[in-house]
Amino acid sequence: MVLGLDIFHIYKYPVETVIKTHLSKYPTPKEKFVECIKTVEEKIDSVSGVEYRKKLATCTNVVPKFLRRLGLMNVPAIYLEEESWYYRRERTAKLCSRMLTWADLAQITEESEFKPSPDNPNWTEFRMRGTIAVTGVGPFGAILEYYAQLFLRGGGKKSIRIMEELLRERYDESFNHHSKTTSTNSLLPNTSGQSHPSVS
Repeated sequence: MVLGLDIFHIYKYPVETVIKTHLSKYPTPKEKFVECIKTVEEKIDSVSGVEYRKKLATCTNVVPKFLRRLGLMNVPAIYLEEESWYYRRERTAKLCSRMLTWADLAQITEESEFKPSPDNPNWTEFRMRGTIAVTGVGPFGAILEYYAQLFLRGGGKKSIRIMEELLRERYDESFNHHSKTTSTNSLLPNTSGQSHPSVS
């Protein structure tokens, strides 16, 4: 069975600000589910200027303890992989993430995009599409399907809420009482060997 999920949101901030915030939003105490983020690869294409990054996330296993008695559900953590491509010249970013845990039972993926809003170039459109393809049979497949839906729906909405809070805290003058500043530096922070405990 293949299930889909589509989430759309408008951030009332410029796309460069939103992308920068997304790429640096973890770790944060606003999301305790994400325990650790590690950047395993990042590079900038010398011709196109596209900024690429791959991250690995270690997340808390949210499956209830009584269901972990089923064996395969009893894992210490859930592991996710995220790849991102920031097209600076086009002012867009695309991301693709997938769950590595239980990959033999289900393919759980997310594809997201940030781009300027056609209604206001200083606003950002965010769209996330999630796909759940359950390949396992029996009780394991059914349980994964149920929790994968909760994970995608809840995770997507919570991620938007966290992003809005971070944007307001970092860039809203009325919130932090400081003047906004701009930076001409690359949006890619120095994350060489990054591993942080605690995250579109």
